[in-house]
Amino acid sequence: MSKKDAYVAKGQATIDEQIAKLDMLKAKVKSQVADQRIDAHEHIEKLEKKLATAKLRLAEVANSAEDKWEDLSARFDELSDDLSATVKKFFSK
Repeated sequence: MSKKDAYVAKGQATIDEQIAKLDMLKAKVKSQVADQRIDAHEHIEKLEKKLATAKLRLAEVANSAEDKWEDLSARFDELSDDLSATVKKFFSK
C-alpha cells in the first residue's frame, strides 16, 4: 500500500468514525424528542382532566341556587388558579 493509499484509508476511517458518532447523536436526540413528546402528552392529559373538572365546577356555580353560588365559586377559583399555574409552568420549560 502506498503512502497515499494509507492516507486515504486513514481519512476514510476518520470520516466513518464521525458518521458513527453523528448517528449516535441523532439516535440520542430522537430518544430525547420521544421522551419530551411522552412528557408533553402526560401533561396534556393532566391539564385536560383539570379543565374538565373546572368546567364541572363552573356549571355547578351556574346551576346553583342564588344563596349557594358563592360557596361553590371558591372551589372553582381554586381549580382555575391551579389550572392557570400548571399551564404557565408547562410553557415556561
